Amino acid sequence: MTPHATTRTVRTADADGLVPLYTTLSHPATAAQIRSRLERLTGDPTYELWVAEAAAGELLGFAAGHLLFPVEDDAPAAQLIALVTAEEARGKGVGTALCAAFEAWAVERGAARTMLNSSTRRTEAHAFHTRRGYTASGVRFSKFLWYQSTGYGEGLGR
Repeated sequence: MTPHATTRTVRTADADGLVPLYTTLSHPATAAQIRSRLERLTGDPTYELWVAEAAAGELLGFAAGHLLFPVEDDAPAAQLIALVTAEEARGKGVGTALCAAFEAWAVERGAARTMLNSSTRRTEAHAFHTRRGYTASGVRFSKFLWYQSTGYGEGLGR
């Protein structure tokens, strides 16, 4: 990782700094929306969220993990549900550090495996995850249930 950056658990006060990262992830949101989501997840032991923070305080990356209890396995699994780094921080170890935090959290909770979803258009992310030992093992299908009445999901996952 960049010499003057650290990885830590996210705080609701990080909401403003997360806005550009959410946009980079193709999921634009306001600081108020992000703050509300963080508050909803705080205290839920099946979720954890991390940021990579530069010494000057700017957020260089964000990751989120979710512990799942699959019906087909006895052990839990952990899903990396979000990973994004700022453009200027790519290739500097930020994503790797965030993944390491996620994987350590998964091991601490007894997860037998980790998994993630990635948009078909994010080929650089696919290469990153392959270098970290992940293999493609399926196809994700999505259906946005609210789209007809609210427009939610328009343009996502395409």
